[in-house]
Amino acid sequence: MRLSDLEAFFVRREVRACAGPGSGCSTTSPHSSHEYHYPTETIADADGVYFLCPKCFAENGGPIGTHSVICWRPRMPAEVLPGPGRWEFVGTGLGDLTLRAGSSSVALRGGCAAHFFVEQGAIRMCAG
Repeated sequence: MRLSDLEAFFVRREVRACAGPGSGCSTTSPHSSHEYHYPTETIADADGVYFLCPKCFAENGGPIGTHSVICWRPRMPAEVLPGPGRWEFVGTGLGDLTLRAGSSSVALRGGCAAHFFVEQGAIRMCAG
């Protein structure tokens, strides 16, 4: 399975101030800012990579009912969720992307508990 099968795209994270009711803000609880994720074409501009969960994609036979995964680069602050994982992006794009870190694997906590590697644009599931 490849990232391209999982509808992957690079994202840029942006935080904008909320100007309060009437400003287009749809949240009624008190807050000062919103986090937005915008698709970006290049790996250089990307703060993260967004894709469908490979474990659930395989179990569901496709995208319907499959949740998403975001993997952030180390430049993202620790308080940005999901966490705590952060990976270096190695490659030129989605077709050859490798996520590299201490263990390099992506291990989802809770939910489906998927555990896998992203290597050269492909997914390698971990046993167990």
